[in-house]
Amino acid sequence: MKRIIILSLAVVFILGGCIKAPEKITDIVDKEKIKDTVTDIVTKKLEESEQLKILKDYYSFIQDRMGEDKLLNFIADNIKGLDADKADDMLISLENYFSSKGYDMGKILKEVSPYLQYGSGELQSYFGIWDEEVNDQTTDGETSIIPVEEILKRALKVEKHIEKFPEGKTRQRMEDLYRSYMSMSIKGLGNQYIYSEEGDSTLSESVKEVYEEIINSNPDSWSGGILKEYLDEIKGDSFDLNGENAAFFYDHIDEIIDKIKRDKK
Repeated sequence: MKRIIILSLAVVFILGGCIKAPEKITDIVDKEKIKDTVTDIVTKKLEESEQLKILKDYYSFIQDRMGEDKLLNFIADNIKGLDADKADDMLISLENYFSSKGYDMGKILKEVSPYLQYGSGELQSYFGIWDEEVNDQTTDGETSIIPVEEILKRALKVEKHIEKFPEGKTRQRMEDLYRSYMSMSIKGLGNQYIYSEEGDSTLSESVKEVYEEIINSNPDSWSGGILKEYLDEIKGDSFDLNGENAAFFYDHIDEIIDKIKRDKK
């Protein structure tokens, strides 16, 4: 489990890039630049058969282990002519290709970002979530390095992504990331005492307040339901993280998450 979290939060924890608004508006307009931009945006899509051939060639290049530069050049030359759905397939395949070579999400984002404009809203949301993780990582591989409230905010953001794209191509990846966030927000990376009172094994009052805020603000969410069940469970041991109820919850957290998700459908 720890290895999955660390890899996911290293392969699932990395991104970057945002668009800055212009500092001021001037009366001087570069008409040629605008013309080029508009041309890029309205580029005519290729016929279906041509698009399928591009994808077929692309997958062949990956299978034949074409050099990275040639592969990226092929994408740059062809992705504009693809429908968003097929552009998504190309970019997801590129992510898989780089992941198989051991690249972290930061490297993947750097290579994928120039082409996200041609993908769907789902893919832009997906890589946007990773971008936040890459720029402000949740864990260093040993412990959580951001506050629990921030971890839960990210879990909620992933949950909303899944709700918006329930049949999407990124769903399983987002499910895995969501599970990692929720597990880490409850028991850390196998050390639940980071959420206890100092010098004690009782759940910290400040952390308990964070949980209750999420529950009250998001009563119909998976996250709120999971946290409520957790608090209800450990309340039987006076919120002692060493108690039998806490131990049961930690040992069965994956099953509990799955149950809550089913119940909230």
